[in-house]
Amino acid sequence: MGPSRCFNLCKLGTEEQNDWYFFSYKDKKYPTGNRTNRATKAGFWKATGRDKGIYSKNNLVGMRKTLVFYKGRAPNGQKSDWIMHEYRLETNENNTSQASFHISFSNVAVLCRLIR
Repeated sequence: MGPSRCFNLCKLGTEEQNDWYFFSYKDKKYPTGNRTNRATKAGFWKATGRDKGIYSKNNLVGMRKTLVFYKGRAPNGQKSDWIMHEYRLETNENNTSQASFHISFSNVAVLCRLIR
């Protein structure tokens, strides 16, 4: 989904908003791989920088990935002013959450913060 469509779906109330939160299911780019498909009809989300750790009492509980939206098709897309932070729970080798709270869809869905 492109940022403009998300803006319309996520809008609450009548106040002007600069960021929106929503859950998104991760779509694999290839059936047998781990790469995530972030393409939309309007463009694509491109990861930038390194993932940053999220800590609780010195324990790593999650990660934050920063993405920028590009209009058009890769590799010739035009960079936009839309930024998204993608939050996910960090898991151990057994694929169980290290956080004190467990969300059963932690490996399938991520929490997203869309910023304009």
